[in-house]
Amino acid sequence: MITHTQKRSWDAEQCMKWIQEQEWGIMVLDEVHTIPAKMFRRVLTQVQSHTKLGLTATLVREDDKIADLNFLIGPKLYEANWLELQKEGFIARVQCAEVWCPMTPEFYREYLTIKSMKKMLLCVMNPNKFRAAQFLIKYHEKRGDKTIVFSDNVYALKHYAQALHKPYIYGPTSQSERIQILQNFKYNTKVNTIFVSKVADTSFDLPEANVLIQISSHGGSRRQEAQRLGRILRAKKGAIAEEFNAFFYTLVSSVGSHLTEFILFRIIVFRRTQQR
Repeated sequence: MITHTQKRSWDAEQCMKWIQEQEWGIMVLDEVHTIPAKMFRRVLTQVQSHTKLGLTATLVREDDKIADLNFLIGPKLYEANWLELQKEGFIARVQCAEVWCPMTPEFYREYLTIKSMKKMLLCVMNPNKFRAAQFLIKYHEKRGDKTIVFSDNVYALKHYAQALHKPYIYGPTSQSERIQILQNFKYNTKVNTIFVSKVADTSFDLPEANVLIQISSHGGSRRQEAQRLGRILRAKKGAIAEEFNAFFYTLVSSVGSHLTEFILFRIIVFRRTQQR
């Protein structure tokens, strides 16, 4: 509301005027890593406060502006240790896996001849990647798990979801439809998998989810991966008793020598270390 730059209704304008006229004692900023962005900096100039407190689970950015928080908000006061939180059962024990999906010969031939933008689409639409996603979804649905499938590519998102007969959420999805899909995911035992675009990277509260499959992402973004990991980090029942109770898969199309392999995909499993 505060960063909104277009014309407001009369009620909203009066509310905004009242907020700006106050001198607040403390301003709490959630997802504080976004504050260095031009749009969100306006919050600091339009709302006056004596103290600012920033909260975030992902204190990383892909640009060099993360250092700006030192003068915009202040120095970092506390950082929790993920491994200790995991050990005590405050967050889920996550098993992370990278699934390598060899490109089919037809897709690989096309991949070598076309320009870069379509190369990304071919990687996402790789038939072996689709089969891997289908296998993982079926496997976890049989276990009774709740699965979120992420795709930054909207074309692939709709294709995967429609082919597998699963609900999906992306930018144009209406608010009422989003609420209905999320409520079904939370409470309907027959709806155990949903597909989402990057609109669900932040501000999506789905504590029931314990499996995440990433079929396409903003390549190399540490912030995005950490944000998505957070979708399944909520503490689960029996968190201390089980070795792993949440699963994070990244599906990657592989090229070259992997095309001759008979195995559909191989999974490289690694324990998430303190550095991640």
